[in-house]
Amino acid sequence: MSDDDIQVKSMTGFGQGTAEKDGVHVEVELKGVNHRFLDVKMRLPAEAGLLEPALRSAVQERVSRGRIDIVVAIVSTRAPGYRVEVNRDLVAGYLEAASGLKKEFRLKGSVGLEALLALPGAVMVQAEKAGADGAATSLVTEALRQALLRYDTMRAEEGRRLTEDLRGHLAAIREAARRIIGEARGLPEAYARRLKERLKLLLEGERSLDETRLAQEVALLAGRVDITEELVRLQGYVDQAEATLAQPPGPVGKTLDFIMQEMNREANTISSKAEALPICQEALRIKAEVEKIREQVQNLE
Repeated sequence: MSDDDIQVKSMTGFGQGTAEKDGVHVEVELKGVNHRFLDVKMRLPAEAGLLEPALRSAVQERVSRGRIDIVVAIVSTRAPGYRVEVNRDLVAGYLEAASGLKKEFRLKGSVGLEALLALPGAVMVQAEKAGADGAATSLVTEALRQALLRYDTMRAEEGRRLTEDLRGHLAAIREAARRIIGEARGLPEAYARRLKERLKLLLEGERSLDETRLAQEVALLAGRVDITEELVRLQGYVDQAEATLAQPPGPVGKTLDFIMQEMNREANTISSKAEALPICQEALRIKAEVEKIREQVQNLE
């Protein structure tokens, strides 16, 4: 795959190619849909069956993932050739039988050429099919090349559309994370203060209250609502997804799907750790955007 082919592409598309020479017309239709791996299915005429490995290799050079259905049709407009075959063993048997009859019954006469040619099975005339010779092979290869080029063009256009849509969802996630950061400022300290006040009320009048131990336990519990690390990782995944779309190293569908799984995990953790309702609401928005991205990512190669 050349550097020019490294771009975000959809797996869905259609391509058609034709080639013609010396009265032989070849048409190739190619259709691609979503699939976890590369799965190539071909419908070839009998005379082109030997070309399947070469055609499959040509597809693998340009496509890494998707269900590809290929239909090849070969039509010859030139007059078909004919081949005459003589069943020499059968003719020899006829002649031997005729000679035996002649001697056994003392018959006169001879078996002429016309009679031999009229005997059942002595001569067979067959129309020659246009096989996958060198000319037909080059025509099928050229038609497939055109079909793949048009398929690539269509899925690249769809890839650009999907990329813009994904960037919009990533921007929404980044904005939601920014709002969470604003809501989360001072969250552990506020939680610690409320917790300490409640504990003092519950333990009011208890002489055994250890202020130092109380402060340690409160700090420990307050640390559990700190979502700083989750927010840092979440924004890092957004950066990674945007970089992948901007400069794809190759097919990106599986990579982006994995990133979305990690982003969903961070959003779940943020929602479970934070007690503030606005933060939980923003985490749910992030999860909704991630799910939209995952749906679209299933269409990417």
